[in-house]
Amino acid sequence: MKNKILLTSVTLLSALMVAACGNGEKKTAEPAAAPTTEVTTAAPTTTAPTTTASASSTEKKVSFEDTQRVGREESGYINVPKDWATYQDKNTGSQFQFSSPDKYNILSMNAYTKDSVKLKDDEKFGAELLANRLYNNWENNKEVKQIQGVKAKFAGEQAFLMKVVFTDGKYMYEWVFQKGEKVYDVALEGTADTINTLRPFFEQSFGLDPNTPGK
Repeated sequence: MKNKILLTSVTLLSALMVAACGNGEKKTAEPAAAPTTEVTTAAPTTTAPTTTASASSTEKKVSFEDTQRVGREESGYINVPKDWATYQDKNTGSQFQFSSPDKYNILSMNAYTKDSVKLKDDEKFGAELLANRLYNNWENNKEVKQIQGVKAKFAGEQAFLMKVVFTDGKYMYEWVFQKGEKVYDVALEGTADTINTLRPFFEQSFGLDPNTPGK
């Protein structure tokens, strides 16, 4: 299955939209966006996958016993299933990726600094700007059937979450959020079941410490 996450990465830093996400996991009147991420150790359809009734699945703590911690210093670390392995799509550039054994479910992570983003005079560097740019790219992608932008918690931060459904039936959740001086982009594409299962692990484990989930 061709990796979809980075199809728009080449134009991510040049695209722009001004819509913003609404509060909670409610569909926004003017959709907002969200960028992607990468690590060493990586949607909307008619109905985007869900985990709990809450705006985020971080309320219920999960066990990381059967997971492995993967990532890179520049883009952060996250926990994935033990049987996942390093994956690199030839079109992804420097983005960090990890995948399930069948290479259908893919984690992608990236990070941006102010110096790496070309800004216009009236633009302010931050998660909302990058999320909106990416959302605009996905919205105009012919392989996207449905897209929804919402706000959600990720790694203890307010994040912009894009729920994407592709024309071939594949799903993607993509979170864009800021920690310190960097904006991080974490994306998971695959089946609805995989996204539902791994979402709380991603939300609670992402961090900048290579050894400790959530730190």
